[in-house]
Amino acid sequence: MLIFKALHILSMFAAVTFLIGEALLYARAISRGDVADLATVRRLVGGRPLFGVAFLMSGIVFGLLAALTGEIDLFEGWLIAAYVLVVAMFLVNASPWVQRLPTLGQEAIEAVAGQRPVEEVVTAMAASRRGILVVVALNVLLFVAVIADMVLKPF
Repeated sequence: MLIFKALHILSMFAAVTFLIGEALLYARAISRGDVADLATVRRLVGGRPLFGVAFLMSGIVFGLLAALTGEIDLFEGWLIAAYVLVVAMFLVNASPWVQRLPTLGQEAIEAVAGQRPVEEVVTAMAASRRGILVVVALNVLLFVAVIADMVLKPF
């Protein structure tokens, strides 16, 4: 049904906006070693990306409903590719680097408030910089791949 397709697209658009936006803000602050920026990102985003994940999950549900009501075979090659890419996204986001972001952000808030040495946070940011940049790049590539798969339906 067309309404489920529209809700799927709108939900996924919102999910990409929230999730990639958050990841890019964290990556920028960490790559610059800017504790104040990292604290600001953490305050803006909160502990976990609840809105982004909620939109992603609702987008998945609406996508399945669109396929089922639109008589689309759930085992089409392009849909299987999308399933694999989404699972890969979940695995990337379960990585220690991504899971460390809220804690690192909280440490930055504490450093800005004078409750923790700033140098300690700068050191932690430097130690996780490469891993963070890799997972952010992977997330962007995975989202681009899913979008391309959904639009082009290459399989």
